[in-house]
Amino acid sequence: MFIQQFLDIDSSQCGHIDQLRELYDKTYGRWPPHINLIYPFVAPEHLAKAQQQIQEHLAEHHDSAEAIDVALNQAGCFTQKNKYTIFLTENGNTSPSPLESLRTMVLQALGQGPARSTLHLSIGQSQDNTMFSRSYLLEKAKLLPELNFRVGTLAILVRERTAGSDTTDHMHLYGVINLGRSSDAWIFPSSNYWIESSHSEVPQLDPKEADTDQPNQQKTLVYDRGVEAGSAYCFDADEYKWSICTDEDNSGYEIKNLTISSYNVLIDTEYPPAHDRDSLLVSTILSDSAMADILVLQEVSDEFLTYLLGDSEIQRRYPFASHGPPHQPDVGPLPSLRNIVILSRYAFGWKSVPFHRKHKGALVASFGGISRPGSSTSGALLVAGVHLTAGLTDGAVAAKNSQMKNLISYLEHQHSADPWIIAGDFNLVTSTYTLDAALADKSITEETIDTLSSIEAVISNAGLLDAWSVARIEAADQTSSTDWDALYEGEEGATFDPQNNKLAAGTTTTSHDRPQRYDRILVRPQDVLSPGRFNHFGLSEVIDGSQMFASDHYGVRAKLKVADGTAARIPTDLDSLDKFVVEHKRVSTTLSESLSMSSALTTHGMFPNDEQKEQRQNAFETLQKILFGTPDATDGSVQPEIPFVMVPVGSYALGVWTSDSDIDCLCIGAISSKTFFKLARQRIMKTEDRGVRVLRKVEASTGTMLELSINGVLMDLQYCPAAQVVERWSAFRNIPASDPIFNLSLLSLRKLKPYRDLLYIQRTLPSLSSFRLAYRCIKLWAVQRGIYSAKFGFLGGVHITLMLSWVCKRLAYDSGSASAADLVLSFFDHYAQFNWADDMVYDVFFHKKRPRYHRSAREPMVVLGFHAPNSNIAHTSTVPGLQILINEFKAAGERLREPEMTWDAFFGAGSASTPVSSLSLGAAGFLEGYQDFVKVDIQFWGRTLAKGKSLVGWVESRCIALVVEIYKALPKSEVRIWPGLFTDSDSNIADESKEYHGCYLIGLSKPMRSITVDSPDDKQMAKQALEKVIDRFLTQLRTDEKNYDAGSCWIDASLARSRDVKGLRLDAREWGEYAMEMEPDSDDEEEPDEDAEDAEITKPQRAIPQRPKPTSAPLSKTKLRPASDVLNRLRWDPSLDPSDYIIGYEDRFLGAKETGLEKWKTEQTDEEFIPQHRILYFKRKDDSGNGEVVWERATRIDKVFGSGLSAGELKTL
Repeated sequence: MFIQQFLDIDSSQCGHIDQLRELYDKTYGRWPPHINLIYPFVAPEHLAKAQQQIQEHLAEHHDSAEAIDVALNQAGCFTQKNKYTIFLTENGNTSPSPLESLRTMVLQALGQGPARSTLHLSIGQSQDNTMFSRSYLLEKAKLLPELNFRVGTLAILVRERTAGSDTTDHMHLYGVINLGRSSDAWIFPSSNYWIESSHSEVPQLDPKEADTDQPNQQKTLVYDRGVEAGSAYCFDADEYKWSICTDEDNSGYEIKNLTISSYNVLIDTEYPPAHDRDSLLVSTILSDSAMADILVLQEVSDEFLTYLLGDSEIQRRYPFASHGPPHQPDVGPLPSLRNIVILSRYAFGWKSVPFHRKHKGALVASFGGISRPGSSTSGALLVAGVHLTAGLTDGAVAAKNSQMKNLISYLEHQHSADPWIIAGDFNLVTSTYTLDAALADKSITEETIDTLSSIEAVISNAGLLDAWSVARIEAADQTSSTDWDALYEGEEGATFDPQNNKLAAGTTTTSHDRPQRYDRILVRPQDVLSPGRFNHFGLSEVIDGSQMFASDHYGVRAKLKVADGTAARIPTDLDSLDKFVVEHKRVSTTLSESLSMSSALTTHGMFPNDEQKEQRQNAFETLQKILFGTPDATDGSVQPEIPFVMVPVGSYALGVWTSDSDIDCLCIGAISSKTFFKLARQRIMKTEDRGVRVLRKVEASTGTMLELSINGVLMDLQYCPAAQVVERWSAFRNIPASDPIFNLSLLSLRKLKPYRDLLYIQRTLPSLSSFRLAYRCIKLWAVQRGIYSAKFGFLGGVHITLMLSWVCKRLAYDSGSASAADLVLSFFDHYAQFNWADDMVYDVFFHKKRPRYHRSAREPMVVLGFHAPNSNIAHTSTVPGLQILINEFKAAGERLREPEMTWDAFFGAGSASTPVSSLSLGAAGFLEGYQDFVKVDIQFWGRTLAKGKSLVGWVESRCIALVVEIYKALPKSEVRIWPGLFTDSDSNIADESKEYHGCYLIGLSKPMRSITVDSPDDKQMAKQALEKVIDRFLTQLRTDEKNYDAGSCWIDASLARSRDVKGLRLDAREWGEYAMEMEPDSDDEEEPDEDAEDAEITKPQRAIPQRPKPTSAPLSKTKLRPASDVLNRLRWDPSLDPSDYIIGYEDRFLGAKETGLEKWKTEQTDEEFIPQHRILYFKRKDDSGNGEVVWERATRIDKVFGSGLSAGELKTL
């Protein structure tokens, strides 16, 4: 047993000291803050006698009226073997000091002579014996406020060692010696209060067990343990200093919007601290892109905080702070080298929630008294600043997991009903490239990959939304990168980029310098907060010609909307979100590696090689130069002679194309469609010697298209007449949908829609690289299963794009992030269970309300895009085709959930040299899976196979109707067409052959769930019904004189058994190589033109007997806007309701008629189609039943756009 006599200091004066001792003093929790007067030498059995001697001696020789005042204001250190002990002591100006005199009297009472001693209060021990380690802690001690106290009591402590494996010792209070005046005597809170306080620390969790869910233990140990309240500071402009806030400072606020920023300011040296970036950091924090109501900083040092809070603009913008400037004499140092600090416009209180690792914890600020507009009550807003453990090791990731669980556990227990914001540096590696590489070189285990996923799950399960993800999917993210091809999964929105930030390159803790999204702002809305815009700040600045970075991290800022507190809540887009939930399905470990997925896709040729990329890039540039009239130009920035632009759309623009994909190109210009295509053909024909050919000219209700071949690359060229779009092309990406620039004809809007939708998808996908991987997986699967063909009612590229983008965005909203593998499994599960009969697939983040689309009975599947006009991408879908898709979705999901499933096993054996169109495995399964088929034979022996190509395309377009009719005749059967030609002739492979024979196969079978057995009569009736359908189909084809020539072709359809088709194989002929013969005067043919409707207006109108005569003369002689513009405005203007309007039109037999605008058909192929030049007027309904005319051709009234005398009344609606 050891005996000590020492001076005990009032713990209420030791807040700053204990804050340092807890982190740096190995005796914290065993000893209170103290100054040793004498070291132990008294035997235990003589302790009572020694106490009595000291008490009696002091009573005799010490004047009780004389106060013993002590001031500890000087820091020093002792040198030890492997470290330094840092302490506080008196300044030594007076000798002997009051403490030295007191010590001498105590020694005399015990019969000892005076001995030299450095009386001190220990602060802590340095980490090692290096000079910078000593200087760092010594500087902390120097920043401690001067400690002044009056000695009124001496305490005697006894050291006791604990038995067992834990041999730590504790000091217990034995007794006290009062020095005279009772007013100076100190009353102990409890006999051993320092031991009791040490037990309130957060449990030291084992990092290896940090990912184990122990809810009961967590709830009893985590949240209340070690949580300490801190003192917030406010700037006092009168005294020009930072002072501790009082309760009165925290008055109520009513806010409509809240902006929060987070920034890691980087400490790149321990001691002495560098100050070269301080001014740049402050200017970054004060920049417009960083300004916020609440600012959360990480890695803040004493020196930088003093510099920051000394700035007058900071004092004005952020008058409240969690910590004061450490160099202000009455403030004290920050506890650690790297600290979390919160600055704010609003007053707040805060607590420190420690984690199991020293120097790690969360700073949780509580903003009380904040009320919502329209609400009579106010509530608390919690803002937690975090800086999780850095590094990609098993232990570091386990520590992050434990830290997030501890913080969320505390918030859920203490603030379950309040909205939260968690902001800071999460240090979660997001790049799948980095994770796969670390797994490959065994830096981490597969369990660590699972732990990273579980951290995301913990965040999601707590109801926290990632502000960046939400802003990204709602097109409110201003951090999007344009270099998508250079990024891997998880690298979008990166805040730590060693490749472009030289400071990050010097501080990265991973072996692969890939961008990471370390910094986040998480929001738990609680019907109060709604994430809005999001941006980065702290990007590079050019100073004196050099690129400079303020920190190795980029800052992040989120703007949040505060919900109105009125009782009657207005429905928002969040209400729609609740109805369209996508469940996040997570794959097994064997499927989670993106490298294994990429490897399987590469094996099947789903990634183009460098040669194919260059070939397509050259083809696009060649076509662009030809159309621009500069085919010989070598400069890439050529300018067209006629103003227009050319952009890629479709799979090529989205970066998901494969070796058999063509390139879809869209030209936008100021000339008419007819003029453009005439000019394009002329210029292309002049360059045929360069491998440029026109394969076909396609005329459709949607406009004209040219199919081209440029050095073997197939391209589709379309044109959109839109002069204003070309004029504002440089700003086109950022033009809102409500801009008048989009008041175009329906034809132009349709042509422009794919590009506008493409831009929106690129801008709002949370991870374009994850989307691309998942897209390629789904496409390969669909191709193999024979369901990748939109013209046969299955999936096409646009189907997959729109359906998958919704899954990506919905999962990102709920979970923050999802791997490509998770996206694929979630895609299959979601659409296998989707209510196709009643619901439509559309993006709720874009369409804030259910889109105004009226599906017909012939549309079992509806998939909508984004911009106007709304059209069903899946308009070719069929009931039997949809059932096939649902079954395939279910089967795919079940396969992916099989134990030990891998991507190689899922896709089967393949070869990179095998084209993606090879369907041998899937086709073989199709032939084996059905007993009965309808076989549609096509034979051709004409002059050129270009005509055969046209014949095949025509029959192909009619097959989907045959499928529908067969299903109507046999509603209990499964009817499935394989989207490819079969053949049994080797001659089809020979390019020189001018004959062709192939067939389409439609499989017929009873569904597996059917248990009924048909009688012979039922079978005979079914066969007869089927034969009638086939006969009717053949009659329609053979009587079509335009497409069918009995002298050069033959078409037949018949029933076949499985034995009749087992010898067939897929036709490998490339039909795209055959060019149609173009008539030299084909450009002079009449084509749809956007100006045609204006021309119709000038034509004389024949009299209509039933039409009421106009009651007034024309109100305006100005040019009247065409009916198509009015129709589009009334349909697509979000402020107008189409159901409120009526169209008056001229019926050829009955005269003037009226119909609802919603029922008006614009598709020329629709049975109810009426040409728009027959429109007479538009009315707005009213209560009287007569309605108000808002546009009329005869009287030239236009109240929609303002081209008539009574114009402009609708413009404000």
